[in-house]
Amino acid sequence: MKKKSTIYDVAKIAGVSPSTISRVMNTPKIVAEDTRQKVMNAVKELAYIPNMMAASMPRRRTNYIGLIIPDITNIFFSNLVRGVQDVCEKHGYAVLVVNSDDSQEKEGRYLKLLYSRRVDGVILTVAGYREEEFLEEELSLLKKMNIVLIDREINGVTTPIVKVNNFGGAYTAVKYLLTMGHRKIMYLAGIEGTKTNQEREKGYLAALREVHINWKKELAADFRLDTAYQKIMHHWPQLKNSDELPTAIFAANDLMAIGALKAFAQLKIRVPEDISIIGFDNIPFSDCTYPPLTTIAQPTYLMGQKAVETLLKVIDKKKIKKSVELETELIERDSVSRWEV
Repeated sequence: MKKKSTIYDVAKIAGVSPSTISRVMNTPKIVAEDTRQKVMNAVKELAYIPNMMAASMPRRRTNYIGLIIPDITNIFFSNLVRGVQDVCEKHGYAVLVVNSDDSQEKEGRYLKLLYSRRVDGVILTVAGYREEEFLEEELSLLKKMNIVLIDREINGVTTPIVKVNNFGGAYTAVKYLLTMGHRKIMYLAGIEGTKTNQEREKGYLAALREVHINWKKELAADFRLDTAYQKIMHHWPQLKNSDELPTAIFAANDLMAIGALKAFAQLKIRVPEDISIIGFDNIPFSDCTYPPLTTIAQPTYLMGQKAVETLLKVIDKKKIKKSVELETELIERDSVSRWEV
């Protein structure tokens, strides 16, 4: 049997020290290009496979980062995962992605699993359906692990977080509808109790209060396309001939806005002639709907990148900001029209 190549064999052929080999394997950006090339040529020649577990033992690192998200089928989180993965790859980390299905029980189980696997850190978007903020067992794990929250805040937890200005984005959306003449604006809400939904609701209400509008209506749809579709199909016939009928909808995310578009198409209600809709996220296919969706863009890919950058600083015990807040942007398309009284 052919003897397995070691880091010393690679170092000898490349003409560098074993520590340089480790740097090329773990943090290639800090090594000169010509040296990197020599090392990679030697690695290829010897078919060398680094023992990442052994390499990590002196510094007690595994070069794995855990990522817990609520719903991998939601394209918002798909973009976020991509941002996380791209930065991790540059720094020599692999990502273990798990899906909590917005379940607090699953979230706790995955935290325990990742802790047992000795990951160097975890990026967590907390589950929306919670009986309480954090179970005692979860809190104990959070204190032992390097954690960065992303997108969703948790009351009373001081863990670093990367998020967008949810209040400001929602305020901008509703302010835009108001400038287009709308006065009866319904809020198609996300998961009740999540900080994300609460902040967007506050932005919605603040914009209405600013122009002294007391009319408000909310319909909860859990951030899901199918739930929004079902809620509109069920409630709209009841609203149709009442004072409760809105002229515009602000949806707390694009998936719910698209669910509403689907329902209105089936109900033969024209968008934007009969009802205007604005979303939140600017997911990739929001410009492919009919009509193309006006929305509030949030930089999901950048959020993923910033989360990793923050986590790496936490791992290295560097000074960090406790909160990184990114700004949103209004994207005007064709799902909102001026309302003439």
